[in-house]
Amino acid sequence: MKRTIVAGLAAGLLLTSPLAGAEELAWLAGHWCGTQGKTFSEETWMSPRGDLLMGMHRDTRDGKAVGFEFMRIARQDGRWVFLAQPGGKDAVAFAADSVARDRIVFVNPAHDFPRRVIYRRVDADTLLAQVDDGSDDGKRLQWTWKRDCAVAGE
Repeated sequence: MKRTIVAGLAAGLLLTSPLAGAEELAWLAGHWCGTQGKTFSEETWMSPRGDLLMGMHRDTRDGKAVGFEFMRIARQDGRWVFLAQPGGKDAVAFAADSVARDRIVFVNPAHDFPRRVIYRRVDADTLLAQVDDGSDDGKRLQWTWKRDCAVAGE
């Protein structure tokens, strides 16, 4: 009985550890997209390989590109780090704060906004993304994306 409890606790720690293996992030891979207001946003993540996931994001409105971002999630010094390059600018690093089976949280308390980046898979075909000020009740932006959706009229 004690071994079962200890094994269960150890497994739970592995699922919430910022040091989780690349396979723990495989759920993020794919083409995710959705519409918010008049903006169609899409994010594509390559499958993890070699301790690296590569992603890109694009926003379009009325058939015109209005924003883009290059992204990486890479293992650095034994932990996952999200590197964001909005508009192709210099990368801003956010270290993994927690990693679970269908959720990862990255933080950078020294950054102006956002200070926290959260990805959470709701089900096989739904991904929630959130950036916020690092608090649970402050400024935030959220997106709900479906796997492999298409924009109407494009």
